[in-house]
Amino acid sequence: MSGKRKKVALVSSHGGHLTEILALREVFEGHDAFFITYEGTSSATLSPAHRIKKFHDHPLRVFTVWAEIFSILKKERPDIIFSTGAEIAIPVFYLAKLFFRCRLVYLECSAQVATPSLTGRIVYPIADLFLVQWEPLLAKYGPRALYRGGLI
Repeated sequence: MSGKRKKVALVSSHGGHLTEILALREVFEGHDAFFITYEGTSSATLSPAHRIKKFHDHPLRVFTVWAEIFSILKKERPDIIFSTGAEIAIPVFYLAKLFFRCRLVYLECSAQVATPSLTGRIVYPIADLFLVQWEPLLAKYGPRALYRGGLI
C-alpha cells in the first residue's frame, strides 16, 4: 500500500486465514492497522485487535454479532477493510459498505485453487478489489476478479 497513511481493518477467522493475513503484515506497515477476528489462542497476542465470539455455529449469535461489528467500525472508522476470509468477513464487509463507505479488499484464501469459497461468493459483488491466488478461479468469479499470482 502506498500513498497517504490509512486506517486498515485486517479481518479474518482463526487458523489459515489469520496466518495468511499475518504473512502479509509488512504490506500494511506505515498504516494504522488493527484486527477484527475471533476470540482464541491464535488471536490472543494480536494488537491492536477486536476479538468477537464465533457466531457461525450459534444461530442466535448471528443477530448480535452485526451490532457488535457495527460498533467496532463506528469506533475505528477504517478507510480500508482487508480480508482473507472466512465468514467473519461477511458482516464486516456489508456493514462497512452500507454505513461507512470503506474500500473493501478481499484476497481469496490460497487453499481455494479451483472452487470459490462461500465467503468469496458472498462478498464478491461488493468488494472494490477482489484478488484470487490461482488462475482457475478467474473463470469461476467473473470479470472483476484479478489474478496477480500467489501473494502469500
